[in-house]
Amino acid sequence: MAARHVDVNERRLRPVYDALDLMNNKQAIQLADKILKKQKVLHCAKVLKSLALLRSGRQAECAALMEEVVSAKPCDEPTLQAMTICFRELQKPEGVAKIYDAAVKQCPTNEEFHSHLFMAYVRISDYKKQQQAAMNLYKAFPKNPYYFWSVMSIVMQSIHCNDERLSKTMLLPLAERMIEKFVNEGKIDAEAEVHLYLMILESLQKYDKALEVLKGPLGEKLVSNPLEREEKQALYLMKMSRWADANIAYKKLIEKVPDQWSYYQSYFNSLTALIDENWKPSEDLENGKIPDHDIEQLARFLSSLKEEQIAKGKQACRGPFLAQLEVEKLFNEEKLKDTRQDSKALSELLVEYFERFGDKNCLFHDLTPYLYLLNKGQQEQFVEVLKKNLQGVSDDDPQSNHVSFIVESIFIAISKYL
Repeated sequence: MAARHVDVNERRLRPVYDALDLMNNKQAIQLADKILKKQKVLHCAKVLKSLALLRSGRQAECAALMEEVVSAKPCDEPTLQAMTICFRELQKPEGVAKIYDAAVKQCPTNEEFHSHLFMAYVRISDYKKQQQAAMNLYKAFPKNPYYFWSVMSIVMQSIHCNDERLSKTMLLPLAERMIEKFVNEGKIDAEAEVHLYLMILESLQKYDKALEVLKGPLGEKLVSNPLEREEKQALYLMKMSRWADANIAYKKLIEKVPDQWSYYQSYFNSLTALIDENWKPSEDLENGKIPDHDIEQLARFLSSLKEEQIAKGKQACRGPFLAQLEVEKLFNEEKLKDTRQDSKALSELLVEYFERFGDKNCLFHDLTPYLYLLNKGQQEQFVEVLKKNLQGVSDDDPQSNHVSFIVESIFIAISKYL
């Protein structure tokens, strides 16, 4: 009988919905009034009328009618959905939380109402109530996502907490313990759950523990990005100042993805730290591998990467070539001491880069961090060499004309920059 009653109400309200969809607010109000004359307590009709009043610019009447419905504490889905839309258009998201809080109290076994209540608190950034709503949801319907909604709510409290001590000593450790309870019980299922665990450990600067997580069975759940485990391991090693292991890790990553610039930056930083510490090989290295810890090893590594890319011709990555320029910059800034026996001049490397990648729009931005390293005479010589390279393009080839335009544009930009 209840279902039949709902069907009848839905059929009666359909014309009101249609009028609202057609933006015929006047007709929607008239139709709602007609229904309310027969069914004065049909809350959904009142809400739809409120929505039509709001869209007609009659906000005060809308607010008064909505307050009347809120006080009645309806718990049927059509009414709650319509109220959600109305509160959204009134720009009162806190109203949504209020109606679903009342609905949950009346229908504590309705999973959807619990979920809507949590999301309502999310929209108003009430992290404490988010946490409570998520935990109540998990207790009523024990599913992993609900439990981790509660954990994430605690993390959000820590992020927005003005008291850093409270965040570090109470909130984040609580979130950590909650996840570790699931880890110990073998309940971790999803990649997102591992991400949240790592995020908490990073916030607590427990990089050694995070490293253990990555190397264990939980790390195997990180599958969306094939290199994520290796990237995070390398990052944690850097955070822990384990320069030798970090250097090996980033070198391995560069070999896999030679065009990822952030890998080179961390590789250079770890190598610089090893040189500054006058590091010497020992037996406690991971897998017994030796990191690059002097300039000759650095030069050989970059040279081998470069040769691999040269063999690819037009498909070559820019990373190894830019890395050689970056090394020259580090020498110039005295972050590294040049002890190489044989090396190319910076101007030669710049010309080589222009010749190989001169048809790429990004070339000017690639070279600007290094052009200032040239003295005035070298700058003039560099521009002259580039000028000689701007020839040999056929006017009959549209593709060549396009490439020629790019190269000439970059040449002009470099000339003006210098």
